[in-house]
Amino acid sequence: MRYLLFFILSFSNLYAQYYIQNYIAEDHTNFKKASYSEYKNKQLKEFTIKFKIDLDKLKDETNYLTIVSDKDSLVFSNTKYEIINDIIVVKLDKNQKDELFFKYIYENPKRVEFRWNNISNFEYTYLLKFEGILYGVSYGIIFCAFLYYLIIFFSTKMRCFLYYSLMQFFVLLSLIGFVYFSFQAYPNSTAQAIIDICETLSFLFTLLFAQSILNTKEKMPKIHSFINFFVLLNILDVIAIFFYKYSILYEYLPFYIGFLVPAFAGFIAILKGDKYAIIYTIGWIVVSIFIYIAENWEITPISGIYVIHIGAPLESLIFSFALGYMLKVLVKEKNEKEKLLIHQSKLASMGEMINNIAHQWRQPLTHLGFINMNLQLAYEDDPLDKKYLNEKIEESNSQLDFMSKTIDNFRDFYKPNKQKELFYISDAIKKALEIMEPIFESNKIKFEFNLIKDKQINAYENEYSQVILNLLTNAKDVLISRQIQNPQITIIIDEKNDLSITSILDNAGGIENKYINQLFDPYFTTKQKGSGIGLYMSKMIIESHFKGKIKVFNEKNGAIFIIEV
Repeated sequence: MRYLLFFILSFSNLYAQYYIQNYIAEDHTNFKKASYSEYKNKQLKEFTIKFKIDLDKLKDETNYLTIVSDKDSLVFSNTKYEIINDIIVVKLDKNQKDELFFKYIYENPKRVEFRWNNISNFEYTYLLKFEGILYGVSYGIIFCAFLYYLIIFFSTKMRCFLYYSLMQFFVLLSLIGFVYFSFQAYPNSTAQAIIDICETLSFLFTLLFAQSILNTKEKMPKIHSFINFFVLLNILDVIAIFFYKYSILYEYLPFYIGFLVPAFAGFIAILKGDKYAIIYTIGWIVVSIFIYIAENWEITPISGIYVIHIGAPLESLIFSFALGYMLKVLVKEKNEKEKLLIHQSKLASMGEMINNIAHQWRQPLTHLGFINMNLQLAYEDDPLDKKYLNEKIEESNSQLDFMSKTIDNFRDFYKPNKQKELFYISDAIKKALEIMEPIFESNKIKFEFNLIKDKQINAYENEYSQVILNLLTNAKDVLISRQIQNPQITIIIDEKNDLSITSILDNAGGIENKYINQLFDPYFTTKQKGSGIGLYMSKMIIESHFKGKIKVFNEKNGAIFIIEV
């Protein structure tokens, strides 16, 4: 930081050294060469600064002398000047005097407040007068990038967005620090230390962002270690700033190297076939070029502080487009995965439905087989009695009606609701119970339904029933697989704080602690032939369509699932 500030806010401009020399006189008469080291701590009540202008070297060019000082203490000058953005500005051309004097008298002795710079006519005309607009646009772009990707991080939990957001935040603070110093004759050591910390942290998060976005840990282990080395240097530099009040690392290491490191990593990633790394690499190279220009501004007619304020938001725009495209790809992939999950969930539901239908049809089919066998035996023994035949026909029709009703129940249960409707929670649960009760009976699973307080809601009844069916099916499966003695499932419906609370408990012994936090993840299953999408889809339905929550805990005898809507 101090390295860059030394050039941006130096006591004299490198280019100006060819035709401008400055001197100081404490008695306003005897002038000597102005030296920063001599006057950085010296207290004066009055002094005069003299500039000697070599008009022959200036030729026909027009430049401007800018002076940062305590302008209210300026009591005399032999040249015309104007005040722009609280800075004294003097026009330098062939009509200017070859010696300029600026006399200052302070009320009380203090450190000499005087810093000057030489700027081009281009900078004076197009930038100096409008620097407030430049700074405002620059800060606005960077702040929007910071805030936008911070919000995206909280939505996606992807660390690359967090690193990029924090990088933008510290770049913003660094730029504000640059502007603050541009209006100060000499930087305060504490303020400089704070800005140095922000600057070093911006490089630190740039490196972490590069590692994350390029996935160097998996794809380029050697490059990952190489970047880690620079990450460590920046961490140590932050610690050193607290003791020395300035950045030691960037005292000796040029700033543009901080962005060439990730640019190098990006170039390696491109060679390995990562086409997305092209944009990031271009962004890092662009920033490196702008910082290099800022540190060596004799190659451009623009001061380093303006170069930085142009380069930084340009980098934000380049990376924002790149990350925006990446986000678009991620959303597309997520939508495709969700479509696949929904499709798989439907297939799983169909399989479950067919299995349940088969289970409920098994008994009436057996009954029909007995009826046919009885009719056959009766026919072989004696002529069929008409009354007996009618009884068997009625008995058969009763079984067929039961089977037809079973089909209707399942068809209605799995029919998607396109519109919301008012329904009671208990009615939605009873729909699921009508399907599960025969299965509970055949597996000797005791079932209790405890309705404490019901609630009517406006939502999709069948979807709520499907969630209950998923939870009951899972409870049934784990009770059977673990061969629990006296298996039992309990459903409790209650209301609290205007929320319907449905609890489903079993006595299967609970869920292993190492799995409990993964239970609602897609494709996660503890069943040997499970798909791992039932609980995930249940969570999606409750959170997306009911704006509620579904949770799971272990209790004394087993697991308890709680649905709040």
